[in-house]
Amino acid sequence: MTTHAVNGSGTDGAAGAAPERWREREDEDSLFRQLRLTVRQGLEVDGDTPAGAWEALTQVGAWEFALPIEKEGLDLGQAVLAMVCEEAGNAMQPVPLADTLLALDVLSALGPLAPEGTDDRLDRVRAGELQLAVPGRLPDPRGAVPPGIAWKPDGDGAGVVLTGTGGPFAAGVGPDALLVLASGPDGPCVALVDLPTAGVTVRPLRDHGGGAVAGAVFDEARIPAGSVLLRGVAAEHALARVGLRAAVHQASLLAGITAAALTAVVSRIRGRQQFGQALVKHQGPRLRVAGLLARLDAVRWAVGDAARDLDEGRLTPGEAAGLIALTAETTLDVTRDAVHLHGASGLVRDGLVAGCYRRAAWEALRCGRPAQLWDTAAHTP
Repeated sequence: MTTHAVNGSGTDGAAGAAPERWREREDEDSLFRQLRLTVRQGLEVDGDTPAGAWEALTQVGAWEFALPIEKEGLDLGQAVLAMVCEEAGNAMQPVPLADTLLALDVLSALGPLAPEGTDDRLDRVRAGELQLAVPGRLPDPRGAVPPGIAWKPDGDGAGVVLTGTGGPFAAGVGPDALLVLASGPDGPCVALVDLPTAGVTVRPLRDHGGGAVAGAVFDEARIPAGSVLLRGVAAEHALARVGLRAAVHQASLLAGITAAALTAVVSRIRGRQQFGQALVKHQGPRLRVAGLLARLDAVRWAVGDAARDLDEGRLTPGEAAGLIALTAETTLDVTRDAVHLHGASGLVRDGLVAGCYRRAAWEALRCGRPAQLWDTAAHTP
């Protein structure tokens, strides 16, 4: 597929050829392919702003894809959700997609433990009226809670007190509530904190390109019992399940960012002239881009296989850790090379390539550092 992309409709295709062939997977069946095109078209037509991208995802039913049938969702599986994350990453709009999917996963699986108003929250997410973000890192593939936010019991009641900081996270829209993952004396705690809440401050971080980013500060924030979803052993079990899914979703998002960077690279070497001919005609940049496209292909195949394994209950924490480590390293390497291939124009703050590079710098670390993830992959079944 990569060879065809470079020699056919990729780096030097004719004017009438279909662009961006490297973004396609030839093993997708017709229904899956049509669903991908529907999501892509919605994001391309209406997704020129973060709010527009969020509305486009709502209109195509992305949130219903994730919800189980008993919650009036479609439950289309992880392969479909991975595809949605990839297309959203390629659109390069800073919306908390992976965060919201994680929150929906947690909320829809609470069962009898669900606090009052959970169904109403799910309906608001389904309607695009409630944006949920996870401050800081996502749980790793083993379900371990990242450091940064700590909790302790609030007196003798069932409430908790949160202290610490979390970030960055995409803040192009909202958020209206934060799904907080905290560590404490009795294990992890998962709380859904509505905004605004006393003691909780969402601070915009400096935008270096790639879209709006924010962090959250918790200063002895007292969270009532009704907002505490899980803690202790129950939280450990839930996070072990959603940690696998978060790894696949985040890997898919990173693959989309990588594809966006390569789209810009191919356009650049087609249009840029050197020594009287397009850069694509020179062997050096041509082979370099072919190598980047091959790495993207490898990542996309790995993500697709992992999503199918997850649907069939075969994906292990070690495999998920290896997947997100591979994808994170590939995204960081490819976006860096994309800047180099653009020269000085790749450093323009509001340019697509600079945006991909800067966004990848923090998105690639949301499930942990690649070196730590490789260690987890090596020592975890």
